Amino acid sequence: MDNWNILLESTADGFTVATVLEVPDCQIRDETKQGAVEKVQKLLQKRLAKAEIIKIPVPIQPMPRENSLMKFAGIFQDDPDFLEIIKEIRAEREDNSDI
Repeated sequence: MDNWNILLESTADGFTVATVLEVPDCQIRDETKQGAVEKVQKLLQKRLAKAEIIKIPVPIQPMPRENSLMKFAGIFQDDPDFLEIIKEIRAEREDNSDI
């Protein structure tokens, strides 16, 4: 026996709609919550009696675990202007370190 997930929704007119979440088009509407559950259970059993459930393998490609910012690593390594900017930033930090 398998367990199935049933969504129970109350409608504005006082009915209950029971939907099998794994099979969204398997849905029943009834005056009571218990009646909706019983009817959707019977509908699912009837449907599964004519069906076959199989499992198929689906290969999943692993996502690379690299840092997305690594593509920028080293892009300024040979830029003399960047080295000057770094020197100015360091000097400013040293001047402000006593604040």
